[in-house]
Amino acid sequence: MAYSTVEDLKAIIPEQHLINLTNDSALASEINTIKINDAIEYADELINSYLRNKYVLPLKFIPQIIVQLSSDIAVYRLYSRRPQELPKHIQTNYDEAKKILEKIQKEQILLDLPSEHPNQEVTKSANMIKTNKTASSKMFSDSFLKGFKI
Repeated sequence: MAYSTVEDLKAIIPEQHLINLTNDSALASEINTIKINDAIEYADELINSYLRNKYVLPLKFIPQIIVQLSSDIAVYRLYSRRPQELPKHIQTNYDEAKKILEKIQKEQILLDLPSEHPNQEVTKSANMIKTNKTASSKMFSDSFLKGFKI
């Protein structure tokens, strides 16, 4: 299942721009859905490459942030088909999408996927380490460690 749709892309750029970006003929009057689907597929594969080791793919529930990332990357991909100068906001959205994906990969941002965690909230800290040690089972007590000077 694709993360974004033609309608999601239309929310970012006008339909006439999509017609111009997806067709190589100046006389075209309809969106070339093959080019749109190719751009969305590219965006989704890029997203999956960042999510692959962190989440079960394909995602059963698609958070709105993933829809937006897919849309921004697909629009960038469509604009990159043309030699014209890329609009600044399209470049900015693409760069921001890549930064967010990197943060998701590093677990600085966590996706709330209720279908993967039906019995718990997703509140895990990226840097938290759990241990089975208690205060009495530590090899070195606090008082022993305070004896060392750094």
